[in-house]
Amino acid sequence: MCYNSNEMDLNDQGKLKIENNLSKTAEQAGALEVSSVEADKQSLEMTVETESAVLEAGSDKSQPSAAPVTAAIVPTETQIKALEKDQVTVEVENILEKGLKDVYGNLPDNLKPLFKAKGEETASTISEMIKKTAVKIGEVMKLIFNWLRIIPGLNRFYLEQEAKIKADQIMVLSEQISNEKNLK
Repeated sequence: MCYNSNEMDLNDQGKLKIENNLSKTAEQAGALEVSSVEADKQSLEMTVETESAVLEAGSDKSQPSAAPVTAAIVPTETQIKALEKDQVTVEVENILEKGLKDVYGNLPDNLKPLFKAKGEETASTISEMIKKTAVKIGEVMKLIFNWLRIIPGLNRFYLEQEAKIKADQIMVLSEQISNEKNLK
């Protein structure tokens, strides 16, 4: 196929739009620290933008296409709600992150993703414990202590104290949720 130097294949234009959208969202993601719920919403928006760019690129039938255009699968509203964190998990995360903003900011870049992932895993494990069984403070303290051990250079006794404080707050939350369930 011969092209005039000023003409571009529509598929190439669609690819450029997609690349521009991805680079913009990557820059925005790097500049802002967002909660995981907000990140999920941004991811959904990016998927919709990417899908529309792909569909626009494949909508002109005057140019033959080398490969079929496939659209991204857009999640349904129920799938989005399933991705959003429930209130118990959000409250547990708030308890766990309380007082750690400066610590997280001072972590080396290679430890930040590990710390965040382990924190989310700890929060979901604790929230599942709260929802399903009687919560044991020793297990909660152990989970929190193992998560906080990722932070380099902190005294073991300080970590135990922080784990105890956070575990006590989680126990109060667990009792509140248990009382609400009994009232219903």
